[in-house]
Amino acid sequence: MAELDKFDYRLLELLQENSRMTGNELAGKVGLSSAACLRRVQRLRETGVIERDVAVVSPKVFGKRMTVIVLLTMERDRPDRYMLMREEFAKMPEVVQCHHVTGAHDFVLRIQVGDMEEYSAFVDRVFHEPYIKRYESLAVLGSLK
Repeated sequence: MAELDKFDYRLLELLQENSRMTGNELAGKVGLSSAACLRRVQRLRETGVIERDVAVVSPKVFGKRMTVIVLLTMERDRPDRYMLMREEFAKMPEVVQCHHVTGAHDFVLRIQVGDMEEYSAFVDRVFHEPYIKRYESLAVLGSLK
């Protein structure tokens, strides 16, 4: 991983908010020339500091108005299922984020669905397996960030 200085960190902060900022816009906020900012951004991409650029699309465009955070706990005697679950979650379009975590739960999932009926069908399809000990659903009322 590349060594980063204060200019690199500032560029990264700005690009996390808006990855489409121009060199001139970055220069005005960082205190370097436009060319220097663009060279640094290119280096950050080439060295893997910036892994990818994505578009944050409103889930409503796809009819997915409901977000549910799921805390999932696996049966402890089935460690072979962890990798398989990760692979399965990666294929599910409803699962927009999947984190394998430490603590009382094994996975934290962010699920996007159209409504509670669609979520209920997802639960019936995915969470009623003998290797899943329990799950807790948290319906998102609003997102701040």
